Amino acid sequence: MLSDKQTSGKKILRRAAAFVLMGAMLLGIVRANAYIDTNRDTRPAPEKAVYTLKEFNKYELLYETGTTRFYFREDRDIIAIEDKRTGYTWKTGIDVPFSKELKNNLANAKTPEEKAAVSEPKEKSLNTTYIGIANSLVTIEYSELETTKYLSSASETGAVSALMKIDGKDNVYRLDVTFETIDLALSVYVTFGEDTITYDVPFESISGEGLKKLTAVILTPFLGASGGEAELFDPETGDYAPAGPKYRIPGYVFVPDGSGGLIRFQDNNISFNPYIGDVYGSDPASESYYYSEATDAVPVKSPVMPVFGIAHGDCQSAFVAWADKGAEYMEIVVNPDETKKVKYTWAYPRFEYNMTYFQVYNNSGAGYFTLMENPNVFDVSMTYRFLAGDGATGHRADYFGMALAYREHLIDTGVLTIKDGTAGDIPIRIDFLMSDVKKSVIGTNQVVVTTVDDVRDILNEMKGLGIGNINSGLIGWQKKSETLAKPASYSFLSRIGTKGAFTKLFREFADNGIDISYSRDFTTINKKMLSYYTNSAKHVNTWYITVDNDALYPENAPIELTGFALPSKTAEWIEKLASKVEGYSSSFTVTGTGSILVSTYNKDGAVTNLLQSAELIRNALAKASKNMKLNIENPNMYLWEYTDRYLKAPVGTSQYVFETDSVPFLEIVLHGTMEVYGPYSNFSFYTQKDILRMIDYNTNPSFIFTKEPSYLLADTVSSDMYSTEYSQYRDLAKHVYESVNSVLSQVSGFDWTGREVAESGVIVNTYEKNGIVKKVIINYSEDEVSCLGTTIPAQSAVVK
Repeated sequence: MLSDKQTSGKKILRRAAAFVLMGAMLLGIVRANAYIDTNRDTRPAPEKAVYTLKEFNKYELLYETGTTRFYFREDRDIIAIEDKRTGYTWKTGIDVPFSKELKNNLANAKTPEEKAAVSEPKEKSLNTTYIGIANSLVTIEYSELETTKYLSSASETGAVSALMKIDGKDNVYRLDVTFETIDLALSVYVTFGEDTITYDVPFESISGEGLKKLTAVILTPFLGASGGEAELFDPETGDYAPAGPKYRIPGYVFVPDGSGGLIRFQDNNISFNPYIGDVYGSDPASESYYYSEATDAVPVKSPVMPVFGIAHGDCQSAFVAWADKGAEYMEIVVNPDETKKVKYTWAYPRFEYNMTYFQVYNNSGAGYFTLMENPNVFDVSMTYRFLAGDGATGHRADYFGMALAYREHLIDTGVLTIKDGTAGDIPIRIDFLMSDVKKSVIGTNQVVVTTVDDVRDILNEMKGLGIGNINSGLIGWQKKSETLAKPASYSFLSRIGTKGAFTKLFREFADNGIDISYSRDFTTINKKMLSYYTNSAKHVNTWYITVDNDALYPENAPIELTGFALPSKTAEWIEKLASKVEGYSSSFTVTGTGSILVSTYNKDGAVTNLLQSAELIRNALAKASKNMKLNIENPNMYLWEYTDRYLKAPVGTSQYVFETDSVPFLEIVLHGTMEVYGPYSNFSFYTQKDILRMIDYNTNPSFIFTKEPSYLLADTVSSDMYSTEYSQYRDLAKHVYESVNSVLSQVSGFDWTGREVAESGVIVNTYEKNGIVKKVIINYSEDEVSCLGTTIPAQSAVVK
């Protein structure tokens, strides 16, 4: 039995709870089934950061602009960036002393007051090596006895550095670093802009015997780091108190994983492996082994652009950093809290000059691990732009502002060009899989699942359904299909359609505003397609790069092993096929090649390095783009200048467990410069949430169809195209297109100027044009919500 007092107390608590619940409901923030965010969503903005003005008594002022002051602390190699717009200060290092320095300072102090004055927090989770890294402007990795070691410009021993101004240039300095431990010297040129810092590391500035050991250069690894634990000096005891957590700045690291991911600063209780984003994907020619096995695991998404950023607080302070040189050899590394037992979340760019690989010396596969004899030769140029506030005086300090700042840079440098936006229906991408090959009793048999006449019938039917803004790519259109036809092959199989039939199809639909193109991968090859001797790229160990696809391909597939074309051959084949079709095709579709960057080697070293490979592909596509639009599947940034349609754009991340949010960073950067299409909707991207994500990410729908059932391809390399029969997806295609078009057509041709999370599960995108402002409100939740005075039904989107 409860006493009267206990009963009365419980009633009061129930009334208080009811009052709080009623108040929350009046504010519109409580629903029957509250939306639960996952890392596929964008969560509400982080809390406001609390910061105090910094003192610069140990720093020297180097340069000042209208918005920024740049300082330098020589004994720790730290640049401090004071943002005059907000008073916020960034530091390229965490600015902490070595234990030896702490002891000396305390030993020289006589009174408790003097000791308190000279004492600094003592880092708990950082040893001497990591304190050097945490303070450094530049850190190197080097290999010694198959062990990776680190030296920093701010190391306690083993390195010395000096900063000097370049004559005649007030805003340019040079940091000369000598890493005495391995006999290596390098120079970092530091250029201050209005609200930017650019670091340049010319390869010619790197010298010494240590170059043979150098594996990577890292820039400002702890800029923007959050977290940490420290011991504070207690004047009463004359000693340091037990360690406690430092102020964890609310915010996140942005990484270009897929469409874009956020890694929020949080106190983790388990250790993670670091996020390593290999920009433009890993080079198969410089992997550890020349031979690899493909698996059916969902592959991670490689960054297609060399950019990352860090935000502190809610639209308070942020930076976005990008590489203009060296991106081909760049990795973006993020160490979440507890990684390597370090209680910080920290992120940095890593530029790889050498790597360990397995050198095979006989046909049985025996060999040994070794470094490349010659390092990768490239220059580094890395720019950091600092953002402040909510966008009233520039790009706002969050991931959206980062995307706009990077987009602005790409437009200024000619990588992107703003296209004239026109109102009207959005486009849809309809690809057709026409054929593939399988083994037969003698040789192979080409399985035809879509003919020229089938393409005509399907496109005409879709027009009849009210879908008119269509562009299309044909896959497996040629004799021997994509799998066995040579990359530049221009031969036809009459069962699919003659050359004349294809020409008639293209011209007929071009007259009706529907663009049809041939589709081809110019990079993945196999020995049944052509000879490897003059066509295939070689690994750094000089063996042909080989991928075993046994786990992916069915037993009756005609091939199992694949390789990669020489970059020069890829470029040659693109030019050849493009020249053959440009007379009657208004566009050209490139698959695979746009997202794979391959080098090749012989016994003397690199024959074609990654910089040269990218330039070869760029030049070939530049020629093709003169007379045709280019549709490129998931292209890397160096191809964006010539990309008209971005196919299969990611609409999420790789889903690393430490990634907290997905954001449309890629789509924001590309908006208004090219058409962007999402993954094929008939492959598990057609739920109502997926449709809303297309609207949210401003991405056009796409499908791939066959006329015949897809099970006919079960014994081909295309067996993964398991759900393509048009008759099964006709109604779905109409539904998806109309759902997305009903919203996005209303903002077609508008600038995308903002994206906010009104509450969990509710996104507000802002579009503007000629003084007109439109808000697209997306409600991912299963409840009706009210936002901006508008009622949005469950799982729907409206334009206000």
